Amino acid sequence: MGTSPDALRRSSAVAAPPDPSGRASARRRTGALLTAAPHRVVADFAGERRLAADLEECVGGVARAVAGDVPIIGEAVTEILAGGKRLRPLLVLAAAYAGSGERERSVTSGVVVELLHLASLVHDDVMDEAAQRHGVTSANARMGNVRAVLAGDYLLGRALAVACELGGTEGALAAGTFIRLCDGQARESAALFDPARSENDYYAAIEGKTAALFATSCRLGAMAGGLGEEATAALAEYGLQVGMAFQIVDDLLDLTATSGTMGKPAGHDIAEGVYTLPVLCALRERPELAGVLARARPDAPDPEAVREAADIVRNSGGMAAARRAAERRTDRAVAALSGAAGEVGAERVAMLTDLAAALAGRGS
Repeated sequence: MGTSPDALRRSSAVAAPPDPSGRASARRRTGALLTAAPHRVVADFAGERRLAADLEECVGGVARAVAGDVPIIGEAVTEILAGGKRLRPLLVLAAAYAGSGERERSVTSGVVVELLHLASLVHDDVMDEAAQRHGVTSANARMGNVRAVLAGDYLLGRALAVACELGGTEGALAAGTFIRLCDGQARESAALFDPARSENDYYAAIEGKTAALFATSCRLGAMAGGLGEEATAALAEYGLQVGMAFQIVDDLLDLTATSGTMGKPAGHDIAEGVYTLPVLCALRERPELAGVLARARPDAPDPEAVREAADIVRNSGGMAAARRAAERRTDRAVAALSGAAGEVGAERVAMLTDLAAALAGRGS
């Protein structure tokens, strides 16, 4: 989701980018992506060369969208783009391939969702005071919070501008999606270090901060592919449910994966006070967990308490309960495809079904 370059220049001097089109760097970034399970599903359907070319154009489009006279913006984006799997542009393209797959609008839609995603990452890292993002030094750690916020704002502005180039409907959709992203993040922030957090609150938060952009990715792709209203709505619901499953799996991985695979230590969410679904399910089964979590609060941090809490969750039924919840969301995603089956056909439904399964079993 890349090797860090030297610290960002802090001067405001104008510098010409070495790759103004973004195409050369896009090719380098895209090459390894096609080995990931979700990408292989789409590549097997559409053809590896076609998918690689379209993803390269999406990444290059992001680079070109932020190229300009302010070096800190382009450099921040270059660093962020060094990681990531382009899952949101992948969803755009998969949905577009389910229709006519009109390339220019599909690729531009992929640029929109990736810019929205990058803007949210930069702002999230500022809020979390994160030093790294998937093993790469975060923008705020490298350039300071003020410049990082400006970079995130600029990315958002560019996302909306590119979306409006597609049309008023797409522009409004992009704006509404970012509002939902903020709502989800706000819900999560309001529940930090709260062992009484409800599962409904958790679901509302991840729907906003993760699933909404998945839904928009599929909706924009379906629109670019020329699908009708019913099929477009079905694919948007598919994307929403895939996004819910994706985030639940991500929250499970936070408790089991290593720093090498996730770019953060196991139990990071617990340390940050973000009590996710496996933790909430474990609290019902193991009430003593609440006392351990209380020792991990930021006003009196206890690293051993974080490790102990993570161990309790891993050895509880909370893990299995969360896995079942992710499976149910994947099933809902597949069921939603029935609303598009008549227009897109069995082969495309099968591709999207396999994609949902791959995303729910993914790494990051």
